[in-house]
Amino acid sequence: MGTYWEVKIPYEQVKNTKYIKKLIQNNLNKDEQLLSPWKQQSLVYKFNQLKKQKLLKINKNFLKIILIALNSHKNTYGKLDITIGSLINIWGFGTQKKPYNYPTIKMIKKNINLTGIQHLTIIQNSKGIYLKKNIDGMQINLSTLGEGFAVDHLSCILTNNGIKDYIISIGGTVLVKMENKKKSKIIAIQKPTDHKKIVQLMIRLNNQSISTAGTYLNYYLINGKNISHIINPQNGIPVKNNLVSVSVVASTALEADSWDTGLLLLGLKKAQELSINKNLAVCLISKGKNQFSTWMSPKFKKLVILT
Repeated sequence: MGTYWEVKIPYEQVKNTKYIKKLIQNNLNKDEQLLSPWKQQSLVYKFNQLKKQKLLKINKNFLKIILIALNSHKNTYGKLDITIGSLINIWGFGTQKKPYNYPTIKMIKKNINLTGIQHLTIIQNSKGIYLKKNIDGMQINLSTLGEGFAVDHLSCILTNNGIKDYIISIGGTVLVKMENKKKSKIIAIQKPTDHKKIVQLMIRLNNQSISTAGTYLNYYLINGKNISHIINPQNGIPVKNNLVSVSVVASTALEADSWDTGLLLLGLKKAQELSINKNLAVCLISKGKNQFSTWMSPKFKKLVILT
């Protein structure tokens, strides 16, 4: 998935450390066989190579991710779009190398024409579940949801193996599970800068997940300007607004992960409105000339222990 993972488990709950480590890695490898855009056996890779109107057989887990993506696309007014794989590639955050110069307007427009949720179709019949596209060259990218899916999957694996207390972290998504409902773990939200790992604020979580999207997390420079990995599907270029970090807390990792990128692309004002309207637990960090400003939804404020 192009990122790191970490699982913390109380020592007394692990009877065989080597077995658990192997179990975790094996299941992450299986998830990559669904989600990776560059592993040739993955469903994403196979779909991206597919010709229009051809059918790709998918499983229930893949269907779940696609359905969540379609719902998130609707909830974020089209900002969360999994069909922008070709745009992600030309900006160097997918299967292509990072460019030395900005992609041309012609190239951007060409790849925008290869996007659009309306070009995806799910087919279910007695033979199975299938996904197809109606334009050649369309590529999907599930990186905005993959971390959340993998975290929830690992959570099920650990629970089924009798482990009741754990913290799972994959990339920008963290899940905290504790059998004792009265206990919690402290999770820090980083100040959105790559210079030093400075804490912006801290929250308490138990049986909840937090997912963070930020323009500071993955970027490179062209002519001294930051090129963020978060691409606006409507104009085909990396996001440009003063909202630099979005954290969402939800009961599952996939739910939290389905909101953060879309909210960041919406910008501060619209993200605030949507967070309140949908009763989401959201923290938005925006960047001014000389400082960062933090906005928290009423539901998120209940979790904060230090600001």
